[in-house]
Amino acid sequence: MEQIEKERFFTMAETYDAMAQTLVPMYDMLQNEIFNIVPFDKHQKITVIDLGAGSGILLEKILSLYPNSTGYWIDFSDAFLDAAKDRLHKFNDRVSYILSPLEDDWQIQLKRRPDLITSVSAIHHLEHEGKIALYNKSYNLLNNNGWFINIDEMKTLTQEAYKNSLVYWVKFVDNAREGITDELMDYYNKWKNHFDNWRVRNIENIDTPKIKGDDLHESFLNQIRWLQEAGFKNVDVFVKYHLWCLIVGIGIGDVATEVTDSSNLKVILLLKQLT
Repeated sequence: MEQIEKERFFTMAETYDAMAQTLVPMYDMLQNEIFNIVPFDKHQKITVIDLGAGSGILLEKILSLYPNSTGYWIDFSDAFLDAAKDRLHKFNDRVSYILSPLEDDWQIQLKRRPDLITSVSAIHHLEHEGKIALYNKSYNLLNNNGWFINIDEMKTLTQEAYKNSLVYWVKFVDNAREGITDELMDYYNKWKNHFDNWRVRNIENIDTPKIKGDDLHESFLNQIRWLQEAGFKNVDVFVKYHLWCLIVGIGIGDVATEVTDSSNLKVILLLKQLT
C-alpha cells in the first residue's frame, strides 16, 4: 500500500479508538450480535483471528467473553498496533500480534488453526480480487465447522439506496456532535476532518473510480456469492443496517498441517491453491 494511503489510516488510530463506538452507527450492536450467532460455549478453548483488528475493540470483547480463548490481532498499521497493545495488555500471552496487510501471507505466522475469523470495517479497503482471495484463504484456514463473520460497509441493491446510506452516515456524525463531551471534542474534530475527506471521496465523487485503500464498497449480494464460491456453507446476511452488513459463512477448512516442533507448536499451513 502506498505511503500516502498508510498515513491516512495511521493518523486515525487514536481517534478511531476513542470515537468509533460513538460515530459509527450500531457499532456495538453489530459486534455484539456475533455472540448471538456463534455456537461456542463460553468455556471453550477457541482460537480467533481478527482481520484488520485496529485498536482491538472486538478482540477485547471476544477474549473477555471466552476466558479460555486465544486471539490473533492482524493489521498493517503500527499506530493501531500500539493502540491495540495498550487495550489488550490485560490478556497477556492470549493475544498474538501479526503486523501485515491482509493481502500478504500472514497465515504462515499462525501456530493454530482458528475456530472463528472476524473482521470489522476492514475488508472493504481491498480490491475486488483481494476480497475474493481473502475469503478463499479464510475458508482454507478454518477448523472444521469454523465460523467466518465479516461486519463491513457494503453496497445495497440500488445506487440510490447506496447513496442514501452514505448520506445517512454523514448526518449521523454531524448530529452526534451535540452529545460529545468537552474532553472528547478534540477527538471528534479530528474524526470530522478525516470524515470530510471520506464524504468528498464517497458522496461528492461517488462516480469517480476508486483506488486501492479507498472505500471499495461491493454489493453484499456479491460478497455472499464469493463466500459460497470459496466453499462456505450456510452463508447469509444476519444484520443489515444502512451501509453496514454482517455476513456469515461456516467453513470446513482444506488445509494440511504439520507440527514440526512440539515445544513451540510450529505449524506449517499448506493452503490449497484455488482457481
